[in-house]
Amino acid sequence: MTNNKNIEKYKNMLLDLPNVTKAEHTESKTSNITISWGAQPWDELMVSRDILANFYDGCIEAKLPIDNVKISTKNDQIIVSSPKTKFALKKLFFLGSTKTEKEDMIGQHGEGYKMSVVSLARMSIYDPINISGSDALIVGVGNKCEETGLRPLIFHFFKINEQNGSFFIINTLSDKLKKAFEFGMLNFFHPKNKLVGPLLNDYNDIDCYQSTTKDGYGFYRGLKRIEIKDIPIIINIKKPYAAIEKLCKMDRDRQAFSQKIQSNFFNIFCRSGFYSLASNVDVVHYILKSSKKCWKKGAPLIASLARHSYERLKDNPKLKKLFGKNYISESKFRYSTSITWNDWYSNKTQGWILRRDRTQKKTKTLLPSYFSAFGVESSLDAFLRNKENTEKRIKNKKTKELSSKENKAINFLFKASKAVSPSFANLFNRESEDDNLYDVKFKKIFCKDLLGELKNNSDYNSKTIYLHKDLFKSNFGRVFSTFLHELSHATGNGDGSREFSDCLTFLLEQSIEKNKKINQYAKEWNSYRV
Repeated sequence: MTNNKNIEKYKNMLLDLPNVTKAEHTESKTSNITISWGAQPWDELMVSRDILANFYDGCIEAKLPIDNVKISTKNDQIIVSSPKTKFALKKLFFLGSTKTEKEDMIGQHGEGYKMSVVSLARMSIYDPINISGSDALIVGVGNKCEETGLRPLIFHFFKINEQNGSFFIINTLSDKLKKAFEFGMLNFFHPKNKLVGPLLNDYNDIDCYQSTTKDGYGFYRGLKRIEIKDIPIIINIKKPYAAIEKLCKMDRDRQAFSQKIQSNFFNIFCRSGFYSLASNVDVVHYILKSSKKCWKKGAPLIASLARHSYERLKDNPKLKKLFGKNYISESKFRYSTSITWNDWYSNKTQGWILRRDRTQKKTKTLLPSYFSAFGVESSLDAFLRNKENTEKRIKNKKTKELSSKENKAINFLFKASKAVSPSFANLFNRESEDDNLYDVKFKKIFCKDLLGELKNNSDYNSKTIYLHKDLFKSNFGRVFSTFLHELSHATGNGDGSREFSDCLTFLLEQSIEKNKKINQYAKEWNSYRV
């Protein structure tokens, strides 16, 4: 039911506006939308963004520049105007939208305007005015329904003298809402957006620019979706991607503007926004250099850059110079490295890394593990580098066949192992090739970095064990423990594996139980020493 006093009030509101000289009420419609719609009302930023999205879409449809939209917040009145554009105000009454059929449009569901009016009402801001050409609309709040306790929105339509364009007007004392509208058009990507600085890169319909503020922003299909704290970069993804579209379509309450979309957004930027990150080092360098403030705590954008660099930036001199020698990265297992999961968790590896980290952290700053992708060495990287260098030295070092006396020493060690565990020793039965499982040969090596090592040969189940030449001069405990250790690797299991540790535990158990025999062999060993 229309209240004549309200109609007169709304007429006067229109006639009080500059350039409006005539106002005639045409109809009022009570909607099914109430001010109780939506569990959580939108805040000032969300309201301003959605109201201004209609003006953005109006400029796109009219093929006008986005800066055609003007915003004023003087005299406790917010006025949004867009000359030379028109909009069918009756569309605001209905749910649903035709914008989904048109490219580059922000609005999709037809719900945003209603939710904005509801949220404004909950802020005690009533009767927003909408004008397009000779049409005007004021949305009021109806009386409470005695049966349900709900208050509906009532759409009051008027005819006025022709105005040049479209307008949205509200009266408010809220400084927060005024600031939200003043910032409003910065929520949309356009050439004259004040947030956008010089172009850094343009590839595959994905642009990135320097930001004119200390923070950065991510735009998706024209709309600002995320804020990038402490990294002054603007990312603009122009075309649709399924991973983000899926989230946007579920985004009926505008709750997916940050965390939910952020991960997918950065992954698309890093994966599809460059021919390759290695060929765009300048952009990576800019992002890293300008984000120094958040190196220590880390940042999702930097993590995504590291993940999609595929280790190709590790040795880049420009990035190495940026970090210098003042930082180390945290050690973390990565499948792209040459270390196995079992070796990573071995006591040898973990002990080496922990000791080095303790020393390094006294003089250097520890960064998240993914900084190793930019050449910030971790203790794991240092461990693998040392291991690789050791293996190169071993490979290049001279090896020799065993002398006759050393071969006799090996036979003696096999004899001792058979006394400890006949079943284990029979795996390497040197007396019968038909009965053994592994054909093991021995060589001596002179490299100081290696005590013993087992290598696979090209023949099936053929192994070569390298023992340091000084072992043949050492005491029985040292040579026998190294001998059993390397034989235990014949099954193909590394130092950190459960199978390898189980094998050593079994041999240790047998040695303790048969300690008298071990003592006897220890005494006999002296006659086999070289």
